[in-house]
Amino acid sequence: MFSIEEIICQLLLRHSCVIIPSFGGFVAQAIPASIDLNKGTIIPPSKHLLFNKNLINNDGLLTAEFASLNKLSFDDSFSKVSDFASELKSEINRGIKVELAKIGAFHLDKEKNICFEQNRYFNFLLSSYGLTNVQFVPSAKEIIIEPKVVEVEVIEQAPIIEIETPIVKINAKKSNRIVKYAAIAACFLPIGFYSVWIPMKTNVIQSGAITINDFNPFREKNVNLFIPSKSNIESIQETEVVKEQKDFKSTKDIQIDNSSSVEVENHLSEVITNNNPSSGKRQSFEYIVGCFSNKNNAVQLVATLKSQGFDAAVIEGGSLTRVSIGSASSQKMLDSLIQLSISKGYQGWILK
Repeated sequence: MFSIEEIICQLLLRHSCVIIPSFGGFVAQAIPASIDLNKGTIIPPSKHLLFNKNLINNDGLLTAEFASLNKLSFDDSFSKVSDFASELKSEINRGIKVELAKIGAFHLDKEKNICFEQNRYFNFLLSSYGLTNVQFVPSAKEIIIEPKVVEVEVIEQAPIIEIETPIVKINAKKSNRIVKYAAIAACFLPIGFYSVWIPMKTNVIQSGAITINDFNPFREKNVNLFIPSKSNIESIQETEVVKEQKDFKSTKDIQIDNSSSVEVENHLSEVITNNNPSSGKRQSFEYIVGCFSNKNNAVQLVATLKSQGFDAAVIEGGSLTRVSIGSASSQKMLDSLIQLSISKGYQGWILK
């Protein structure tokens, strides 16, 4: 069972006034933090308790709290509180100093008045819970040290002769003009250089695509050359052109026999044809109109050529990606393809 002293202590933490019926009431007042300079102590904020013997009417706060915590009826709780008040009065009137835990002590003065002294070791202010008095060390007094006067011998120095130097005025406007013209020249020189370099030394006009490597004048450009070679060919046969509902490209059969001693010069103008059909592939010529180090540029050019009606394709091989505008199986077809390409603005070289 919770005692009335414990319940009064808990109520004083939450309320500013707690009344003991027929005895008196405790009134709490908040006190801010203070500094005791004589003792060198900082005192935290707290609650100061005052006892008023005229507050004897039952406000029901203490009785209801006692009944709630001890599971009693209100009447039984009121009876317990009344007995506690009567016992306090009896002991105080007999001259006994009555002390309530954590709250304070009651006693009679010489004039038979009830006096209350609060317990200074318990703080009823919840916002200051855990705070204690703090001792501080006073600052040390400043010690002023007077500087010593030291006599210093004065050494006479030889007089300093100032020599005037002629001042040459520089025309600021003239220098500003030179800097201005130099800056303009530095801007237009690269533009003029690349306006000549790109059309003459790159294939931007033919391919319609430009890469970052085209701006590098020191980059070595890999050029694919068509070099005719000689070989021993026994016979070259050309298949007949078969026409159905659609036209199919003709093919050639080239059979090479190393035992033959006939030497034929491999030249585009001297293509030997044969009317006898055969079952193999014929010789094909690719007309290359562009070489790119970036394959994406080659794919873009192929798409542009196909939109213009050419049978364009990407030819893999080597460090560069080649773009063929079309293929031909005979000299006549190749000449027609070259003329059509030139008429569209594309020039290239032949890859066999």
